[in-house]
Amino acid sequence: MTITVYNISGSPMGWRVLLGLAFKGLDYKVVYLSGSEKEHKQDSFLQINPHGKVPVLEYDGVFRWESLSILGWLDEQFPGNPLFGKTENEISAVWTCATRHSDYLLKSTSHVVFPVFGGPDGAPKAPKEDAPGLELASDLLKIELAELERDLSDSAFLCGETPSAADAVAFPEIGRIMRAIETKPASMSALGFDNFDQEFPNLARWRDRITALPDYAATVPPHWAASN
Repeated sequence: MTITVYNISGSPMGWRVLLGLAFKGLDYKVVYLSGSEKEHKQDSFLQINPHGKVPVLEYDGVFRWESLSILGWLDEQFPGNPLFGKTENEISAVWTCATRHSDYLLKSTSHVVFPVFGGPDGAPKAPKEDAPGLELASDLLKIELAELERDLSDSAFLCGETPSAADAVAFPEIGRIMRAIETKPASMSALGFDNFDQEFPNLARWRDRITALPDYAATVPPHWAASN
């Protein structure tokens, strides 16, 4: 039976699942939906997930939603290379780290990169009404990045020496920041992200460890590769 992931290129939640599959060394295929054409809101997809969101994982005729839930299911179905650890303490640590970054890091990153991606380089779009201003958003994001830097001070990955669900959740946010630095350098420099590797050396080394993993390349949003 084949694992199929329904995803939108660039979705951080979908990227989490692809990274989890890569960390576990599992084979899978991806069906990419067009976000610009709102394929995830069309009736055919709403029959799969009535919330109209990605990712959705299909296996043996059953559809599963929500990225963290999917990562947990992967461990139950395929115990090798566990994403949530083996001992009680490991499981607790991974869940705590994964849920923290699923909330705070995701929001902090989005409040910076969405307006940066949406505007011309050097002049990002104004943030949405319910979002903090860009300078404040950048300061809040750097607080989250500093926490990651501390978490990586004595281990190769966020919860030990092997990649876990915590890394799968956190990495797409770093990927989005790196993409913004690459494609909108003036905007990101103005927000204080021009010396990322020097300011967050542990985080930079962690990023490089993950990108060097054998199955990492297949997880990268395809529209990024197409535009390079």
